[in-house]
Amino acid sequence: MATIRGLVEQAGVGDDIQRREIEAGEVSGPCDLLIAGSDRANGDGWEFDHVWAAGLEVNPVSSFANLERPTTLLDVTVIGLPDASAAKAAAHAAQTAQCPQEEFRLDIGMATARWGARTVTVESTSARLTTATVSRVDPEAAGGMRFLPGDARLIFTHGRLLISIEALTFWPRKLTTGAEVTAMAQEKATSLATAVVKTLPPPNER
Repeated sequence: MATIRGLVEQAGVGDDIQRREIEAGEVSGPCDLLIAGSDRANGDGWEFDHVWAAGLEVNPVSSFANLERPTTLLDVTVIGLPDASAAKAAAHAAQTAQCPQEEFRLDIGMATARWGARTVTVESTSARLTTATVSRVDPEAAGGMRFLPGDARLIFTHGRLLISIEALTFWPRKLTTGAEVTAMAQEKATSLATAVVKTLPPPNER
């Protein structure tokens, strides 16, 4: 975890990095995103027995509605499973989980977003990508919504580790579109995931 924290620090997203311990049953499902909330995903279950789990939060905020400047939040979770086969099984469950097809209201209100889910490659590693892209801002809320959010979460395995990296970017609404800000978040998540894959020892050396 110390190695991953060092990579998070090098990512240049922010200096406010907080570690959080994760209890059994607290790991969010493959379709859960920061901007959506776990009660909105209603996707397939994602259950497994893990040996340990820890997380890092970068630029945590008490409320998404009170941001004063463009910001990217990172949420990194690393889960140690009993062996590589258990990790692969958990990753397969993540990659095949079905997110709701209908659009959903953002946690902060004021807008509607749509889910996105597909498999991507990070270096030579297969990863599940889940995104949330704003599709419509409420006309009555347009004047009060200064920043448009975009959310992207990658889930992949490395040996017996199951790793989740989520980036939630807020960018001035007048300067971007929903698709563009989601692409920004995806770039942040992918950049960190690439660094993790390149830096951690090869799975067969763990």
